Amino acid sequence: MKKSLLLIVACIFAIACGNSETSKAESTQTEAITNEKEAAPEVIESASSPCGFVTEEKIKEILGIPADDLAEIKDVVRTYPTCFYKWKTTAFTTKKTVAGQEISLNYPAEASIVLVENANEKMFGISTKVYKDGVTVDGIGDMATWGSRMSQLTFLAKGTMIHLHVRISDDAAANKVKAVALAALIIEKL
Repeated sequence: MKKSLLLIVACIFAIACGNSETSKAESTQTEAITNEKEAAPEVIESASSPCGFVTEEKIKEILGIPADDLAEIKDVVRTYPTCFYKWKTTAFTTKKTVAGQEISLNYPAEASIVLVENANEKMFGISTKVYKDGVTVDGIGDMATWGSRMSQLTFLAKGTMIHLHVRISDDAAANKVKAVALAALIIEKL
């Protein structure tokens, strides 16, 4: 009898603890959704939205993405206005070794633009400290740094800092070339 009662109590505690973790996870997910607000249509059209810098067609042209490939575009405001692009059918494959086995992983082509207005050299320095493999890129704005690991180009031009993530290939050098070309076009629009 005591064993049955103890087993029932243990089951109740296990169920109660499981529900507590579920509600914590749901709460965290709700907070993340709340913090990532999609911009209203009028913001997308404004100068403060990075989605307005370059048309999707021009981005596809620069990145070498087929014109008929549909993009999922998200214009959100996190810490700074951000525009995310993810293409539905354009993907690339990368190989990883896991537990001694080589596996192939497919990733969709993607790009993002983060807009930081009223930026200066100090802010640029702080932002690019996270690049463990950062390399200075000449000829892009006032200053620019490329990080292969993050597949991201951060540049400062006309008092604006842009974080430009481009990952359309497993080849970091190819991603860098595309990011530099896209950055030149964005600088024209600043």
